[in-house]
Amino acid sequence: MRHLAAPPLLALHRMLAMGRRPPKGAVRLVILHDVLEAQQDALARLAAHAKARFGLATPGWAQARLAGKGSADGAAPVLFGFDDGFASNFAAARAVLDPLGLKAVFFVCPGLVDLPPERRQAAVAEQVFRGRAQSAPDLMGWEDIKALAAAGHAIGCHGFDHTALAELPAAELERQVAGAADRLEQVLGRPTPWFAFPFGDIGSIDSAALAAVGACFPLCRSGIRGLAHAGTHPLALPAESVDLSASWAWQRLALEGGLAPLYNGDRARLDAMARQRP
Repeated sequence: MRHLAAPPLLALHRMLAMGRRPPKGAVRLVILHDVLEAQQDALARLAAHAKARFGLATPGWAQARLAGKGSADGAAPVLFGFDDGFASNFAAARAVLDPLGLKAVFFVCPGLVDLPPERRQAAVAEQVFRGRAQSAPDLMGWEDIKALAAAGHAIGCHGFDHTALAELPAAELERQVAGAADRLEQVLGRPTPWFAFPFGDIGSIDSAALAAVGACFPLCRSGIRGLAHAGTHPLALPAESVDLSASWAWQRLALEGGLAPLYNGDRARLDAMARQRP
């Protein structure tokens, strides 16, 4: 059904957006997950479309724009992010991103990466897919992650082991956020400004968790759709998830923000949590 609806919805969205300038410091944060080898061409097409239509942002430039550094240029460049740290992300970076000079943020869970290979797949099936998958894709190891960082990509934190942060006891929340930050800094030799809370929906976060994140990270990206900009609270950044298996029209509709109005309420709730955190 969505494939049939996508072309007219995309046309309507573009018509309504015509002549509307993005807010100052706007950045289109895009979320991708496991990228199968057969989807690498789709990723390349999406990246080429994003570059031609909006331009591409590096992680450092995106951070500066979100902090309000720079002019109100009316642009909204795209920053690609890959969640969960799947091994396929490393392959996609080498095959697609690097030849295009595209720098992305890879959000990883250090507690899952640290597991021995024979335990990691079962843990990913349980923690990332909530037990709904019989098997799960493997994750990158630390050498792959360090190679991405050395190539100019950013490594972000996705929690210690992909546990939803809402309503966690204080000690476990400390492990999931500060413990993950410490482990990443130990491996990479420097802190990361980027955090993306696991699952990304409004039910997986609360004010206490955002306070814990804010104590360790200047930026927190959600999975709630919308356009991030300099006026957005830095711990309540919205993003657009794109499904590479969807139709081309649906991918563009998601990338360009055509689905964001459906999430206005969740964005407002997230912003309120960030501003009222203890």
